Amino acid sequence: MAPSLEYEKSLWAEGKEILCGIDEVGRGSWAGPLYVGAVVFPKNCRQIRGADDSKKLTAKQREKLCTEIKKRAKTYSTGRAEHYEIDELGMTAATNIAIKRAVGALGMKVDTLLIDAFSYSEQDSIAVKGGDSVCYSISCASILAKVERDRHISEVPEAAIYRFDKNKGYGTKEHQELIKKHGVSRVHRKSFKPVKAFANG
Repeated sequence: MAPSLEYEKSLWAEGKEILCGIDEVGRGSWAGPLYVGAVVFPKNCRQIRGADDSKKLTAKQREKLCTEIKKRAKTYSTGRAEHYEIDELGMTAATNIAIKRAVGALGMKVDTLLIDAFSYSEQDSIAVKGGDSVCYSISCASILAKVERDRHISEVPEAAIYRFDKNKGYGTKEHQELIKKHGVSRVHRKSFKPVKAFANG
């Protein structure tokens, strides 16, 4: 079942016209930043065909959809929390920081945030369980965040050594073998138990 505009239509009917879909990407990665996508569509917009949870799409599909999302959105942005902020503050606080940065970069005041299963207390928001699979704005935010994060992690200086272009920092078998061979890099999340085990091993 594809995401729909059900949440957006309900809020538009209540008079909340500026709605922003929010989703994070990279929470489980062992390296690099956490990215948050933020997307605002015009009221009563039409859905982009094929837009869905970014995890259900191929890289080629995501790239194509990302271009279309940017064309049709009223505004959009990304925000990120760096690997060292995740290590220092923990994942929940880092996610809050990334959301704040993404919303702050939109260039307009938002009435309500629609967030994928995350409570955000700094402004009016709704935590939608499984949001990237059921809510159109959130699914588009997930695509934007995924594309931007994948581009970033694939271009850091360490990417060639740890094959971030392929694994995006996640703990694949190949990535683990490369950590064993080369050690833990500056962009690895040293607070993560598996990374910490390699660092102390």
